Amino acid sequence: MSKIFYYLILKPLSWLPLSITYYFSDLMYLLMYSLAGYRKEVVMDNISGSFPENSEEENEKIARRFYSFFCDMIFESIRLFSMPETEFNRRCKVINPAVLEPYAKAGKSIIAVGGHYANWEIAALSFPNYLGPHRVMGIYSPLKNEAMNRLISENRARSGTILTSRRAVDEYYAENNEMTVDFFVADQSPSNASYEKLHWTRFLNRTTGFLMGPERFAVRNDIPVFYMRLRQVKRGHLEAELVHCTDHPRETEPGFITEFFARTLEQEIQRAPAFWLWTHRRWKRGVPDEVPELSDERPFVTGKYERN
Repeated sequence: MSKIFYYLILKPLSWLPLSITYYFSDLMYLLMYSLAGYRKEVVMDNISGSFPENSEEENEKIARRFYSFFCDMIFESIRLFSMPETEFNRRCKVINPAVLEPYAKAGKSIIAVGGHYANWEIAALSFPNYLGPHRVMGIYSPLKNEAMNRLISENRARSGTILTSRRAVDEYYAENNEMTVDFFVADQSPSNASYEKLHWTRFLNRTTGFLMGPERFAVRNDIPVFYMRLRQVKRGHLEAELVHCTDHPRETEPGFITEFFARTLEQEIQRAPAFWLWTHRRWKRGVPDEVPELSDERPFVTGKYERN
């Protein structure tokens, strides 16, 4: 059924230029926001909790802008199945690739951490064009549908990205000796992790738990860390910028890298809130009673992990 859907609907749609499919996106927006109200309760709860100082009208405006972007992202991602390399490289540019030159000369890999912000699917295809001689490695969560997982993975890899399942990251670091930029998306809801292994901090006005995978791998392998800032500059066009965090993870205090990520992502969301994935149930887990109250004197509580 998935292959039929792909070849009869998704693939033909992907042949259309975005100038045409954006009309479909506008129609979907009207249906999704005004009529169906897709996850509208979740979206409004997330936004109002993150911006309690806003009026109801202001938060409704953010929601409307988000749904418009969300529909665009769906059709942009469909277009990627057939989008030429020249087009996706034009649609997302890394504005400061020269910051990697010292690491390339030293033969060092780096870790780049980002969130579900702007259209990361376009970015994932364009990065190999800008970040050489480093190869790009992306960590992903496999889809339950094997046929769609294979189709999407093959498309993500067609520009040269190495794909590694999040379940196989340890094996990747044990066996890899290439010079790479390793991308982690680190704002998922940590629903299955025990509270003492999470980094707890104030994020968008709520005590929030963050997975510490990127920090754990950076410290264990002493790999320099950057935040990959991704911004939409106009419809269907993005700019990416590598923001330095640390060159020496093993010398940082526990929680430093994860806190840096949380603060930088928060600043980006506050700057332009419509481009974060508000349909994601980021706070569905709640805060366990064991997590102490945070304050200016204790701004975060960090989890435990092996640092060697």
